[in-house]
Amino acid sequence: MHRLLLVESSPSLRCGLEKLLLRHGFAVVALPADATALAAFDQELSRGLATLILGWSNMPAAVAEAFVQRLGKPDCAPLALVVLAADPARVGAPLSGRAYTRVLRLQRPSEVPRLVRSLIAQVASDGRPDAESPSALKVLLVDDSRTSRTKYQRLLRNHGYAVVACEHAEAALERVQAERFDLAVIDYFMPGMNGAALCRALRELPATRDMTLAVLTGSYEEGLISDCLEAGASECMFKNESDELVVARVDSMARLCERERRLKDEGQRLELILSSVGDGVYGVDRHGRITFVNPAALRLLQCTHEDELVGLAAHERIHHTDERGRPVPAETCFLQQAYELGDSLSNWETVFWRADGEMLNVECTVRPQHQGDECVGVVVAFRDIAERKRHEAETQWQLRHDHLTKLHNRRHFEYMLEQEIFRLRRSSEQSALLFIDLDRFKQINDTAGHAAGDALLASIGRKLKSRSRQSDLVARLAGDEFAVLLRNVDDGSVLALAEKFRAILDEGHFSHGGREFEVSGSLGIARLSRHTLSPAYAMNCADAACHIAKREGRNRIHVFDLGGDAGALATLQQSWSERLKIALAAGNFALQFQPIFELRRLPEGGEEVTAEALHGHEVFLRLDDVDTLLAPRAFLSQAERFELMPALDGWVLDRVALMLAHRERPVASRFHLNVATASLLDAGYLARLTALLREGAFAPGQLCLEIKESELAGQLQALQPILNELHQLGVRLLLDEYGRGLGGLGHLRGLPLSAVKLDGSLVQSLASDEVGVLMVRAMTDLAHAMKAVVIAPLIEDSTVLQRLRSAGVDYAQGFVLGEPRTSWQELQAH
Repeated sequence: MHRLLLVESSPSLRCGLEKLLLRHGFAVVALPADATALAAFDQELSRGLATLILGWSNMPAAVAEAFVQRLGKPDCAPLALVVLAADPARVGAPLSGRAYTRVLRLQRPSEVPRLVRSLIAQVASDGRPDAESPSALKVLLVDDSRTSRTKYQRLLRNHGYAVVACEHAEAALERVQAERFDLAVIDYFMPGMNGAALCRALRELPATRDMTLAVLTGSYEEGLISDCLEAGASECMFKNESDELVVARVDSMARLCERERRLKDEGQRLELILSSVGDGVYGVDRHGRITFVNPAALRLLQCTHEDELVGLAAHERIHHTDERGRPVPAETCFLQQAYELGDSLSNWETVFWRADGEMLNVECTVRPQHQGDECVGVVVAFRDIAERKRHEAETQWQLRHDHLTKLHNRRHFEYMLEQEIFRLRRSSEQSALLFIDLDRFKQINDTAGHAAGDALLASIGRKLKSRSRQSDLVARLAGDEFAVLLRNVDDGSVLALAEKFRAILDEGHFSHGGREFEVSGSLGIARLSRHTLSPAYAMNCADAACHIAKREGRNRIHVFDLGGDAGALATLQQSWSERLKIALAAGNFALQFQPIFELRRLPEGGEEVTAEALHGHEVFLRLDDVDTLLAPRAFLSQAERFELMPALDGWVLDRVALMLAHRERPVASRFHLNVATASLLDAGYLARLTALLREGAFAPGQLCLEIKESELAGQLQALQPILNELHQLGVRLLLDEYGRGLGGLGHLRGLPLSAVKLDGSLVQSLASDEVGVLMVRAMTDLAHAMKAVVIAPLIEDSTVLQRLRSAGVDYAQGFVLGEPRTSWQELQAH
C-alpha cells in the first residue's frame, strides 16, 4: 500500500482529501501545515514515503520555503509530489519544474488519486537503472561464471532486454528486495544455494512470488530438470543450445510476462474505474455467488471489507427479503433468475439489505458477461434511490391532501368514495357520507381576516381527524366544507358518530387576535349501500341534507331521506347548476383586478407603490349574488361538479378581451388569468383562446395563464402539446401554488413555464417563521435555474414583503400592496 503524507492548512479540505485518498486504497498521514509537518516528513521518508501532497494556497511562507529547500535534496528526488494551489501560476519554479511533480488547481481535488497513481508509476518506471528503454522487460541473470554472465547479458541486451547480473544467489536475493524484475534466468550449479533452491526462495518472497523463472544448465539429468520444475521454474534452458534458441525461449517467456503485465494493468485500470464510480457495482457467477465488489457497493451496503460479500450468494446476503420483510425464495427472485439465466434487467427497482440490517431502496441494472458464446456471470450496478422514493411519496401526499388542514383533498376523497360504493355493491354492509359546513364562517373571515379563517380551518381539521376512527376518511372539500366517509356503520351508530363531530364544533370558542368567536356547524348524512346510484348522487344527497340542517336552524344534524328530502335534492341540484348557467347567460359575474409589482422597483418601505413598479394584474372571477360578490371558493367546486369550468374560464377570457378591445390605446399591463386544466382540454375553450390570440386580441406576452400544479401534474402527457402551442402563440404560462406539491419544477421542467407563483400558505407563514425564508430562497433559486421568475401572493404585511425580497423573489401581490379593484377605470389609471 502506497504511503502518502498530506500537508494542508484547511481542516475541512484536509479531512475531505484524506477520506478521498483512503477510499482509493492509500495509506494516508494528514497533518496541518506547520513546523511539525517538516519533522513528520523526514520520518515518513525513512518509512518508504511514496508521495507528498502540499496544500499551497494557505501554507505559511516559512513552512513553504522550508519544504522547497528540503525537496531539493537528493533523497527526495524519487518522491512523487502533488501541489494543490488556487493559482498554479503562483507556485515557483523550484517546485513546478521539479521531476515527478504535478501542480493541480485547488478546484479539482477529485483528480488527486489519479495523479498520484500516475506519478508513482512514472517513478517506478524511471527507477530501472539498467533499462535500455522505459518499456524494456527487466531480466535478473544469476550465474557464478563470469564468462556466462557476460555472454548472456550481452545476448539479451542486444535483443532489447534490460539485464541485471548477479554472481550468486545471495546477491540476487538482496537485489530483488530493492528492484522489481519481470524475469529471472538462473544457473543451476552455483556454490552455496543452487538454482532450484533460489527458485524456491524467490517463490517465498511476496515481491517475486509471481516472477517468471527459468533455469540455465549444462546438464541433461532428469532429476535436475524435475527438481527445477518442482521449485517453480517455468523453463529449463541448456548452455550448449544455440543463441537463437535461448533468445527464442526468453522471448516466449517475455511474451507471457507482457501478457500478464497487460492483464494486471487492465485489472488495475478497471479497479480504478470501479473505485471512482459513484454507483455500487458487484459481479456474480452463474450461480449467483459474488465475485467482486467496488468501494461504492461496500459503502452503500455498510460493509467494511470485500470479504464480507465476495464468495457469498448475493440472494442470501443482499436481496433475500422484500420491502415488507417477507422472505423471497430464490426461485421467484427476479435478480437470482437473471444471474442463472444470464438475462438483462434495466432500471429494476427493488430493496437490498445492508450489513446493519437496514433496508436500502435501489435501482439496478443487470448485464450478462460473456466469454465467447458462453455467459460466465453478470455485473450488477445499483444506486440508492431512497431520496427519490421519499420525494415521490411526498409528491403523492401533496396531490392527495389539503395543504392547510393536512386532511385529504376533494379529489382523493371522491376517488375513495367511488371505491367504497363499488365495494358496497358486492356486500351487504352499509356506510355513510357525512357533510360538515361551518355556520357563519364568512363572518369570521371578513371580520378577523383570512389568517384567522385559515387558523380556524386548520384547528377544526385536527379535531375532526382526532375524533375519527381508523377506518374513517376525513377530507376538506373546499372553503369551510368538510366531509367524512364512515365505513361499515348502521343507522344507530352513524348518528352517534355524527354527534361526536358536531360536538367538536360546538364545544368551545375560537380565539384569534384577542377576540372570541362562536363556532358551530351543520351536518348532513347520506346513507351508502349496494343501492347507492353513484358517488355524485351520494355527494348531492349529503349536500342537500346539510342545507336542510342549516335551514332548520344550524348547529344540527339531518339524515337524508329520499321520501321527504327528494324535493330538496332536486332543488339543490337545479339550484347550483341552473344558477351558474343563468349567471353565465345573463353575465351575472364580475371581474376584480389585483396589481402585481416588481419587488426590486418598490421602495424599501414597501407600501408606497409606484406605477413604474407595476408588472400586471391578476384577474379574479366573482359571482354577482345581488347584494354581494361571492368568491370563487363558494361556487367553483359546484362548477367543477357540473363540468362548467370551461364555460366560466371562457367568460373571463372573453370579458378581458372585450375590455382591451374598447381601449383607445394599447394597455401595457399583463393579465394573469386562472384556468382549469379541464378548460385547456376542452375543444371549445381552446378554439376560442386560439382564435383570440391569432386575431391579436392580446399582445405577445400580455396574457398569462395560471395553472395549479396539483391539476397540471396529472395531465402532463395530454397538456404538453397544447401548452407548447400556446407558448408559440405568445401566451405566458405560470405554475400556481408552487411549493404545495414538492414535485414542482422537477417533473414539469419540460413545459414552457415562464413564471411560478408561490403557494399562498407558504408566503403567509413567513410572518412567524424566519426559517421559511431559507425554503423560499431555495425554491426561488431552483425556479431561476429553470429560467422562470417567482411571484409571491397573499402578502398582508411589510415584514413578509421584506423577507421575500431578501429571498430573491421577483414579483409580489397582496393587500399590503393593493386590494383587488372592480372598476375598469381605476385599472386604466395605471
